[in-house]
Amino acid sequence: MSTEDNSEALRLSILGMRCAGCVSAVEGALAAVNGVTSVSVNFADHSAMVMGAADPEALTQAVKDAGYDAAIMEGLEDPSEQEAQELQRYRQLMKKAAVAGAFGAALMLAENLGWLPEMGSKAGQWLWPEIALVTLAVLMYSGWHFYSGALKSLRLGQANMDTLIALGTGSAWLYSCIVIDYYATLPSLAKHAYFEAAVVILAFINLGTGLETMARGKTSSAIRQLIGLQPRTARVIRDGEDIDIPIEQVGLGETLRVRPGEKIAVDGVLLEGHSTVDESMLTGESLPVEKTVGAQVVAGTMNQSGSFLFSATRIGRDTALAQIIKSVRQAQSSKPDIARLADK
Repeated sequence: MSTEDNSEALRLSILGMRCAGCVSAVEGALAAVNGVTSVSVNFADHSAMVMGAADPEALTQAVKDAGYDAAIMEGLEDPSEQEAQELQRYRQLMKKAAVAGAFGAALMLAENLGWLPEMGSKAGQWLWPEIALVTLAVLMYSGWHFYSGALKSLRLGQANMDTLIALGTGSAWLYSCIVIDYYATLPSLAKHAYFEAAVVILAFINLGTGLETMARGKTSSAIRQLIGLQPRTARVIRDGEDIDIPIEQVGLGETLRVRPGEKIAVDGVLLEGHSTVDESMLTGESLPVEKTVGAQVVAGTMNQSGSFLFSATRIGRDTALAQIIKSVRQAQSSKPDIARLADK
């Protein structure tokens, strides 16, 4: 679908996507909502850009009905929060990979060195069931996010990467349990358990997903740097007093004060004072620009020499900086037809 549309654009944060099949499922769910003209899902930063006049609550509900979580993203998000979430997820995945890998490696080593008794022996009849239970615990700890995702897909009649992982590791564990129970009646070539294979598979998948999480964070670093240009607070004049407030609370037409060395919070028109402003982030020009009464100032630029008052003319998603970020995100989300075909 084309994203070239003049209708209102809404950006959603999508949680739970793990493969290209998930991207296709989310796009299909959003496209089916009444009022949507185009949809583009960005797997790199787990977001969706929706064009049209659809109800935001209907969009989030459609994504939830498809087995994922969604939230409307308002304004410019704090990049430090996203970085912290990515780091936390990376650490969780690495911990799960380490647990599964350590147990799988220990089990493989014990089998190859002949430290484990034969399943049909007296010692094996109590030890191997214990190994099966420990393996199940490791699978649940290291792979529950995959199993829960597979259950959601099953309820919706869909299949994705979680389904494949759950089938592969689950069938390996189940077959190994059958071997333990019917060891005496099985042919010799079938008398082998695959507990170590199931947990090692999860170890590698968690490792790969963790590395992918870090790589995804690096690909989105340009957007985070742009968002970082936006100050988190603004100094407004209310009832004759300077008050520092969160930038989201600034209203159109309010008067703001900017001092030397501070970033400009929103777009506006200079009312009083004069200064020089570094607008290199906007124009690429390294020399500061003189600003006098009536001049336009832009959010994210750096005030240098003087102090001044200005009136807010554009706030939130309407500022020039927000529009630049929106354009970069749309460029990241856009895909050629061949890529959409591959997602299916």
